[in-house]
Amino acid sequence: MQRLAMVGVTKWNRLKFQWEDIMTLIKKFMRTATAAGVAGLVSTAALAESIVSFNGPAGEAYIGRFIKGIKETAALKGYDIKVFENQFNQAEQDQQVQQVLAAGVLPDVFIWWPSDAVAGLGSLRALAKTGVPVLKINQLPNEQDKQYIFGYAGPDDRLRARNAGYMMREAAAAKKAAGGEGYNVLVLSYPHSYGGYGLSINAFNEAIAGSDLKIIDDVDEGFGQANGYKGAAKAIAANRDEGIHFVYGMDDAILTGGIKALEEAGYKMGEDVIAVGTVCNGDKQLIEEGKQFGTTLQSPLHEGQLAIKMVEEYLQTGAFANYINFTPNPAVTATNMETVALRGFDGKLYGIDELCSGAWGG
Repeated sequence: MQRLAMVGVTKWNRLKFQWEDIMTLIKKFMRTATAAGVAGLVSTAALAESIVSFNGPAGEAYIGRFIKGIKETAALKGYDIKVFENQFNQAEQDQQVQQVLAAGVLPDVFIWWPSDAVAGLGSLRALAKTGVPVLKINQLPNEQDKQYIFGYAGPDDRLRARNAGYMMREAAAAKKAAGGEGYNVLVLSYPHSYGGYGLSINAFNEAIAGSDLKIIDDVDEGFGQANGYKGAAKAIAANRDEGIHFVYGMDDAILTGGIKALEEAGYKMGEDVIAVGTVCNGDKQLIEEGKQFGTTLQSPLHEGQLAIKMVEEYLQTGAFANYINFTPNPAVTATNMETVALRGFDGKLYGIDELCSGAWGG
């Protein structure tokens, strides 16, 4: 009986893989036929390509808008998509990967936004071993993971941080011209193990090199406003005597928490401390009131649209025209905030309130 059962399982697995191969060939035929305009005989609804995305939580402002973007764009393109959220926890994300693989129903494409690119390498390797193509997003490929992905779509961490550094230089020059003193910089970072940290801090350092600005502390308490507040509170206690004159937040959500801690400690933002952030996922009012000098416009809407655009390109052609694909990331200050607009990958023009996340009306 056991032998018969094993034979049955073997035959079932063989049939299962044969069926999956047939479905793959049909989908490839349908893509070619659709492009040629001769797909009317077969319904594509039952053959829609499917995507599985692994990413952070929708409760975080930026990621929430990103998820909205990939879901809306996938629906527009006729793709089925399933999103697995983790609470910035690589162990949780690893478990989700194992659950998907154990279920045995594979998508046409995986979208991979690791909580920790280094710790999550084993899960990425497991996804790649299935033969399903993997698109990495948000964190640039590194030497360890680039062999497991077919391309990258997302922000340019270096450009974003470089623009922040240039804005801080501008603010420091204005302060000096007005007779001000003090150029110590507090950095409120991403976790140092996070893929974008090294690129960001190096680019920021390059941008401020040769100026009066000097980093005195680099705090990596974690993502979000609450961690920004905790990290800043610790840094204030450790550096108050030396003096904190500027603060750079690697994203505005972290910076917003840091600004709250600084104000509670008695600092007047815009005068005692000048703040520069990035990502545009904080609070518009902080810039309007002069509490934050500037940020960079990193649109989660664009990132979601670009991810699906890249999936579509790969499914249709089997390759990318460009392995690395960046979203735009211009500097934003009070002087240009009301006029900044970007065209989406859907061809539509979007204003800043639609592009930013957090308390921006987006």
